[in-house]
Amino acid sequence: MMLEEQRGREAPWALKPTRHSAESGSMAEKPLAAQGGELLRNRAPAEVDLPARLSERALMQPRVRCRSRVRSSTMDWVRYLGAACLLAAVGAAPLVSAQGGKPVLHVFLQLDAKSGALEKMLQQQLPNLTVTVFSRYRDLEDASAAAKPDGLIAITPILEQRGKKPSLQGTRSGKDEEAYLLVSVGAVLDGSLSGKTIGAVDVMGRDGTQSFVAGLVKAKDVKVKRVAKTEDLLPLLEFSAADGILIPSSALARLTERTRLDIKSKEAPGGQVGLPALAVFNDANKEAITKALSAVDGATKKILGIDAWSVR
Repeated sequence: MMLEEQRGREAPWALKPTRHSAESGSMAEKPLAAQGGELLRNRAPAEVDLPARLSERALMQPRVRCRSRVRSSTMDWVRYLGAACLLAAVGAAPLVSAQGGKPVLHVFLQLDAKSGALEKMLQQQLPNLTVTVFSRYRDLEDASAAAKPDGLIAITPILEQRGKKPSLQGTRSGKDEEAYLLVSVGAVLDGSLSGKTIGAVDVMGRDGTQSFVAGLVKAKDVKVKRVAKTEDLLPLLEFSAADGILIPSSALARLTERTRLDIKSKEAPGGQVGLPALAVFNDANKEAITKALSAVDGATKKILGIDAWSVR
């Protein structure tokens, strides 16, 4: 009787396992898994006193396995990324030879033509060269750092910055230089430009472009606002973000067609700048590059801003 009264007072899910129960089919005589199943059916609250063996096996082991899976997955990703980086480093070098070992020619000019269209046109005209056209200085620098080209077409100050002299000099109407213009709105930029803000295309990086502009406007402390492309210069005038902009004289007509602003211009006092030219970095391919460029048709030369090549 006392045993029956005690069982009546206990909650049905309170597991009090004993190894010597007199009742057949009692909880104590059931396997451990069956006890857990009956516990779930009775919806035991969180504070139920689980047997120590059930708590360790049913609760702790899944967590350990989960962490193991996370570690395994993480290590797999580390191995995968390491292999990918190794393949990229190994595979970057043979890119030129994959195209038949052709001489590599880079072109960096500020033109009206889109770089992709110009590159396609030049590649058709120069099938024995691998041609890449850049419209941004940073892109040119990144590509040159990864793999130095055999030749570069750019205005002469850029070639000189790289310590090279032209092998082929572009000319227009018999001249190999052109003036640069100071363009402003409403009035010509007269007087000293000291402290003035002048917009210019970034053609030689921060320091190089600063020196280039300062030399052309004859003002060492001029503030240069660099832009990536020629088309980015006009907004500087439209939003009064600069006192003026600096452009090649050949670009003025196209600029005025794109705006209703009262454009004024004058020649920069610092002299003229060399037209596009070719510098060769690999003498072994010099003849192949110069010969190929000399055969380019008149329409392509015009897009490059020249009408003839002069051997230097």
